[in-house]
Amino acid sequence: MDENNVTKKIYSAGYAGTLTGKSHEINDEFVTFYEKEPEGIVGASNLYVLSDGLSGSWHPEVAAKFSGKKIIYSYFKSHDFVDANKLALAIREANNEIFAYTRVQEQLMGVAVIAAAVTDGKVVIGNVGDCRAYIIRNEKVFQITDDQEVPEAKIQGGELPNSDTASSGTEATRVNSLGSEKDIVIDVYDGIDVKPEDILLLCSKGLTSYIGKKEILEAAQAVSPREIVDALLAVVSKAENKMDASVIAIKIYDEESIQTIVRHEGSAPVLTDLNREMKDFEITQKSRSKMFLPEIKNVKKGKLPIYIIGGLLCCLLAVGLIWLSTSSLGASLFGSRATATETVDPVQSTLAMIQQTAQAEQILMLSATPTKPPVPTATQIPTATTAFIDFNSVEASPADIAEASVSSEPTKTAIPPTAVPEDKKPIVAEIDQAEMMYVKAGDFLLGTDDVYTAGTEEGPQVEVYLDAFWMDKTEVTNRQYLLCVEAGTCAESSYMTLRNPDYADFPVTYVTWENAKTYCEWAGKRLPTEIEWEKAARGSDGRVYPWGEEEPTLENKLANIPYYSDTENELSAGLFKVGIFPDGASPYGILDMAGNVWEWTSSYYDAGYYQMLSEKAADEGDVVDNPTGAETGSAYVIRGGSAAETEVNNYLSYVRSTYRGYVNMSSSYYIGFRCVMPDSED
Repeated sequence: MDENNVTKKIYSAGYAGTLTGKSHEINDEFVTFYEKEPEGIVGASNLYVLSDGLSGSWHPEVAAKFSGKKIIYSYFKSHDFVDANKLALAIREANNEIFAYTRVQEQLMGVAVIAAAVTDGKVVIGNVGDCRAYIIRNEKVFQITDDQEVPEAKIQGGELPNSDTASSGTEATRVNSLGSEKDIVIDVYDGIDVKPEDILLLCSKGLTSYIGKKEILEAAQAVSPREIVDALLAVVSKAENKMDASVIAIKIYDEESIQTIVRHEGSAPVLTDLNREMKDFEITQKSRSKMFLPEIKNVKKGKLPIYIIGGLLCCLLAVGLIWLSTSSLGASLFGSRATATETVDPVQSTLAMIQQTAQAEQILMLSATPTKPPVPTATQIPTATTAFIDFNSVEASPADIAEASVSSEPTKTAIPPTAVPEDKKPIVAEIDQAEMMYVKAGDFLLGTDDVYTAGTEEGPQVEVYLDAFWMDKTEVTNRQYLLCVEAGTCAESSYMTLRNPDYADFPVTYVTWENAKTYCEWAGKRLPTEIEWEKAARGSDGRVYPWGEEEPTLENKLANIPYYSDTENELSAGLFKVGIFPDGASPYGILDMAGNVWEWTSSYYDAGYYQMLSEKAADEGDVVDNPTGAETGSAYVIRGGSAAETEVNNYLSYVRSTYRGYVNMSSSYYIGFRCVMPDSED
């Protein structure tokens, strides 16, 4: 980049197009984008999404449309400061809902997705499947992404369709996709610098099957993104394409050149769910089928068949009835007019009303990626999103009770909290002055056998014995973490708000797993294993939530969940100070183990770990003695759920004490931690 460009602002403008394959009646692909960045403003992201429903799966066209709209919405609702986190979480949120929905429907649904976020000269790309991203620079074409293919495996009791599998030597492979499994792998390409005249292309498999670098270079000679898209689709159309083909062209401009092109309006973020998309699709299909009238043959000239005459008379009668019903006379005869109302899930309806009233006016203001955290006031709590759920790899296994696609279960009788043991009163840690609660030694029920609601990685339930230990009563706060920073031991992120007194008692966030481990060691403690965390959260009686069986809501003040606010105490939705939900205490008096922020543990994530413990119990005895968690894995387990707005559809799953999440990202606004230490008298 030359000196002139260094001082100029960087912008992007895009255009999207799709072409239905000759062998398809309905296009299984979907393209969408939203350019939040207005002219003259830098720092607000533009997001482009291409989704490709897997041919042969259940309603691929619905999966493609839903995932595109969902990713756009979740991304721009995120308050995370890191674009990679925002994009990863948005994609995982789409996976969560698809996976949970298809489990209920007992169908196979999959969609490949590629998305690109452009912010002030930086590009982040997220990819799941075999869609591709290219960059054209200095008349050269570079492929950025790799196709995701994994060994063919059983998914939800079935296999992906043959049309989406390929042979790789002697081992069959399949394309990775959203909805295919709970824990998906998202390839995130972060920190890609772009400069004026660069062109980014997001392409579906249907497009790259018909074009190569030669055709891409020829199309890149066009002036505008729209002309580039038109040129590429023209090549595919000329080849009599049997597959659907889609492409999004994104061109990079400086503040002068952006004025020379016509920018096309994208699709503003809109909240959606799979139930709604499926209903819209069915209505569209029914309306299309009514457009095809039966062919009339052998009609004598000058005469109309009796059934046509009868049909015309019926139409006239219907028109008359409609007129009469809408008139004042009709009102007196038929009563007032009423519009048919769809059957709506009451939980989803309530959440939708909250979202529409509380967010509709804000969503277009929330997409800017700030260069530094906003300075909060004492009465206003920042809201942000976490990247994961599993999340970060997110997971979709949980039965999304609050989601439109999953029915809520009846509330069970709540189990009263177990009293804190009288022989071990709370103590105060010497170094960080954290109050710690005693978790007594003994057996407890780890995991759950309700795999339909929870997922196979949370079961089977197994009886476990743990020695006694002490756990921080609340998550580590900004005030406490600052002590470690000032001692020269802990690292401080520019995203943290350690030195703002208004945030002193908020949980410290944007801490990596290594940051959390370092802090606990500095304080003379350690991170809890996921087994210790679960016992401290649910006690020995196998309860669902720390306080019992009652689901947390926006009214019962048991946990800080998405969209929870307290107008009486001037607390807006987002993170809250630690320890302000005493009714949500665990049996050991430990607070905030559901909601507010996720918490790091020392354990690696292994989906089959509980199964291994169950087999060990069967071989060695009925109770497993002091398990420490999986010894290997690519990510660490996080527990407890959070108040991230993008988790609203799944929060009832995430805040369950047995839920095992993990993230591939290093840190997030919605991940914190707490520490434990052994009982010296144990």
